Amino acid sequence: MQRIKIPGLVLIILVSFISFNSSHFIDCSKVKNGKFYYFAKLDGRKVFIERIDSLQIETDAKTNKVLRSKIIWQNECKFQLFVNALSGFKLSKEDSIKASKPTLIEITGVYSDFYTCIVKFSTLKRDYELKDTMYFQK
Repeated sequence: MQRIKIPGLVLIILVSFISFNSSHFIDCSKVKNGKFYYFAKLDGRKVFIERIDSLQIETDAKTNKVLRSKIIWQNECKFQLFVNALSGFKLSKEDSIKASKPTLIEITGVYSDFYTCIVKFSTLKRDYELKDTMYFQK
């Protein structure tokens, strides 16, 4: 049986690691700034988003209610969203509890017309992890 020398083994591991990471690279530069929309999971209403680096403005298309939230980017594809942190009105009791902890958002794919993400947030009753799709406004 042939023995693999340590430098050869390190090289094989390094090449495997680089190959794996480069094939899973996601260019999230299109989502740091821009205009998007999504459909609320609860009732299907359309919500518009305008994101300017560390500021996110969400407008409910049905009620015209506006939420101004703060964003802290953790890396190019992951950020914390502090819901309603910059708005001038009070949230309901349940929504204010949700907003007391940041919502964690990780971009999982960026495509020509939309991007996909995982959204994690907590309430008093439980933790949630949702997969969602955000569409680019044209």
